[in-house]
Amino acid sequence: MTTPTPQQAKDLLSQVESNQTQARSSDAWPLVTMLFVYSAAVSVGIVAVGVIEDNTTQLIILGAGGAWLAPAIIVYVVKALSWSRRSTILLCTWLPLTFIAFSTALIVDSFTPTSWVPFAAAGFIWVLSPIMALVGLRR
Repeated sequence: MTTPTPQQAKDLLSQVESNQTQARSSDAWPLVTMLFVYSAAVSVGIVAVGVIEDNTTQLIILGAGGAWLAPAIIVYVVKALSWSRRSTILLCTWLPLTFIAFSTALIVDSFTPTSWVPFAAAGFIWVLSPIMALVGLRR
């Protein structure tokens, strides 16, 4: 075994850094895709709750939106190679904010069916999703 020269060591460290950056970027896309699918499903369901007054139809549309959640999590679990600190922080931020918006929209709509709150909550999720995606893609 030979000791690498300073230039060879520098080149190896540069290659390791390049590989780490590429791995982080590749791991971010499944998370971003999952965030967009979840956000779309939840916000469309919330809009349906705000537009439709029939509770049964609301549940059917919420279920149809929820049906997209299973494939999104399957794709993420299959394609994500590892969890990073950034992924964990991103999900631990996005999930509670989305849950609060969703819950608030449902609760307010159950008491005041003609309220604007479901639309505001859906808009909030639509704005939150790309912001969180950009954070997830940041290197």
